[in-house]
Amino acid sequence: MTFHYNFGIMFLDVIVLKIKKVVIIFFITITIFTICFFLFKPNFYLMNKTSEVSEEYIPKVKVKNAFFDLSSKVVIDNLVDNDKIGTYKIICHLNYFFLSWEKTFEVEVKDSQSPTIELIGPQEVTVCPSKTYEELGYKAIDNYDQDLTDKVNVLKSKDKIVYSVKDNSNNEFTIERKIIYQDLENPVINLKGEKEITIYQGSKYTEMGYEAIDNCDSNLTDKVLITNNLDINKIGEYEITYEVEDLSGNKGIAKRKVIVKKKPTYPKGDGVIYLTFDDGPSNLTSQVLDILDRENVKATFFVISANELTKRAYQSGHTIGLHSNTHNYKYIYTSETNYFQDLKAIQDKVYNVTGYRSMLIRFPGGSSNTVSKYYKKGIMTNLVKEVLNRGYNYFDWNIDSNDAGSDIKNSSKIYSNVISNLSPNKTNVVLLHDASNHQATLKALPDIIAFGKSHGYTFKAITDDTPVVRHYVNN
Repeated sequence: MTFHYNFGIMFLDVIVLKIKKVVIIFFITITIFTICFFLFKPNFYLMNKTSEVSEEYIPKVKVKNAFFDLSSKVVIDNLVDNDKIGTYKIICHLNYFFLSWEKTFEVEVKDSQSPTIELIGPQEVTVCPSKTYEELGYKAIDNYDQDLTDKVNVLKSKDKIVYSVKDNSNNEFTIERKIIYQDLENPVINLKGEKEITIYQGSKYTEMGYEAIDNCDSNLTDKVLITNNLDINKIGEYEITYEVEDLSGNKGIAKRKVIVKKKPTYPKGDGVIYLTFDDGPSNLTSQVLDILDRENVKATFFVISANELTKRAYQSGHTIGLHSNTHNYKYIYTSETNYFQDLKAIQDKVYNVTGYRSMLIRFPGGSSNTVSKYYKKGIMTNLVKEVLNRGYNYFDWNIDSNDAGSDIKNSSKIYSNVISNLSPNKTNVVLLHDASNHQATLKALPDIIAFGKSHGYTFKAITDDTPVVRHYVNN
């Protein structure tokens, strides 16, 4: 009995021992497996969990275990829409160690960029003390919300304006415009007419006018003070000073030069032939100059334009006179203003080409014309006085070749009209034309010169010393 009992005890001990061994092995196996699992288990890490809207999002995923970096084996489903703010997912897939692994991350697409405000005009504005600042404008643009101009908050104070705006992500932008109330600009006096004029001794000086404009105080013409040392009875150069001051104490000054010269005296005649050509230059003028150069004869050209031929004539010693810029009777004889504007235009053209400011003129149609009556009665009576008053000298003619009339194509008749009216007892001012349709004049010219030379005449260009030839004024 005792034997059986002891055997049973021993058997149980063996069983228990075996069970313990199995349990120990099991726990050891589980422990080893667990350790191996965690050592070989891939761990997923997302390095960039946020993204800026409108920028391309490329997931940066790291996958590794205790032994290896498995990042290159990962396949990623990128569900991020980077054109729209929001929260999106990316899903990472990994096949490793006979198993499939998957990890999902959330990615936030956000807008952290501030909008911008672009000011129209300068950021520092100077305003007249008597005026208020008028908004020059602005434009607000956001990278996501686009145009936010209508949401700009404008805060005005005495010396600045603050512009601010927020986008829908609460990003804010602020800019200031500085306002300076001061007037540092001088008023400007614009003189009407020439800045340098010439009058004859004893003639009346007529003020051509002026206008004073200020950036802040507008028209100050009535506040202009004029001072001068002009003595119309004494030959010399004088200065007229125009001065004005605005409300801020800024001063504007302009000056006009007046030259008083001796009034010429004209003898009754000098027996010289003065060939004068109207209405050029044209392609004919070049041939006229060739003939004059060949014959060593100087002439006078009353021009309606100016070009290289005008320059050539001037440099060759010929006199350049002013005829008209438009030669439009209806325009130039409608008013004195129109006439002098037209005269100044052709004077400026000649000056720009030759560097010489001519004061010698011939009225279109001559001073005796009657066509001007149709446009303004008495205008020629006023003009012949005013041109002299302004220092100009005008010439008509006393020998008409009629090359602009019925004899325009008859060179023999043109020749006859000239030579039959020459006289050694007068100043022979011959009217000719060098417009392009005056071929007959060109043909007659050498014969006219030959006749003059063979009969003891000399040829000259008109100067200030030339005895004046003028018509009787009929209007």
